[in-house]
Amino acid sequence: MSQKKQFSVKFKMFQHDEVIIFASSMAQSRFFLTSFFLLLSGWVAVGLGYNDSVSNWIHHFCNPITDDFFIHFSWLAEWLLIILAVLTGFYFHPKRGLVFGIGLGLQSLLVAAIKVWFNAPRPIEAKLFHIRTIEKLEIHHWQSFPSGHTAVAFFCMGLIAISMNNVTKSSMLGVVCAIMAAGIGYSRIYLGQHFLFDVCTGGTIALLFLQLSYQISKKLGYDV
Repeated sequence: MSQKKQFSVKFKMFQHDEVIIFASSMAQSRFFLTSFFLLLSGWVAVGLGYNDSVSNWIHHFCNPITDDFFIHFSWLAEWLLIILAVLTGFYFHPKRGLVFGIGLGLQSLLVAAIKVWFNAPRPIEAKLFHIRTIEKLEIHHWQSFPSGHTAVAFFCMGLIAISMNNVTKSSMLGVVCAIMAAGIGYSRIYLGQHFLFDVCTGGTIALLFLQLSYQISKKLGYDV
């Protein structure tokens, strides 16, 4: 093969690899960027002093159908989402899945420690607005800050987005995963279990641990 043809083949291979890396980065960045702007909008509301009023409005913007939906949707972040995310991570890249699994474990320990340390009152104890009764739902009273469900949701949906993007090649996957994570955060306020501040803090902690796990996996050579 002539040098010209060899150069042409190598250049095409280089282009192909670059396209794969770019598509992968875009899918991951879409999750982080979408999550960032969703959480930022929440932090802006908190900063402007609307933490209580937004939480109150979300909690009372209701009907029996959405009550039932958000009860079950919120449950996703208890065990099902964790199992699905960890299995997905290990299936596509066992070593990278291990790094993210450790990251999720450390995040959970930190969130639990903060909850115990502050032992912040839930909305029903804070008595800043009336908490309505929702059938088949147990309202918690303490350890409101931060939202553990939201932290789990953002970390696990991020792990799914990172693990799946090389298969789907769709940058929209990251957007969908970020919206679902934010939806679980929304459900915690809707059900009267948390304030907006708790949810934003939980999501922010998750993004920090997710990004840290992602960067460590890249340095160890476990990512494209």
